[in-house]
Amino acid sequence: MDNSKIDKKKLMDAVISSSGGKIDKETLQGAVEGKNIDPLLKNLSAEDKEKLKSVMSDKKSMEAVLNSPQAKALLKAFLKGGGKNG
Repeated sequence: MDNSKIDKKKLMDAVISSSGGKIDKETLQGAVEGKNIDPLLKNLSAEDKEKLKSVMSDKKSMEAVLNSPQAKALLKAFLKGGGKNG
């Protein structure tokens, strides 16, 4: 995946808008910058939090997740505006 072609602001805006008001810009920016992901995790079950933290802490796991067809489809949808017509 070529990260240089990703419009990070547009992706962040899409994540914020799709969160239904559960994520604000500062919280997401903090997580992106590696400061603190805990506010993003507060709505997950304890088991899901541990799974996510485990994957995020392992570079190979993150690469596998980001290169999955599902992640690529989500990124493509977000970057096109989220809709089938976007």
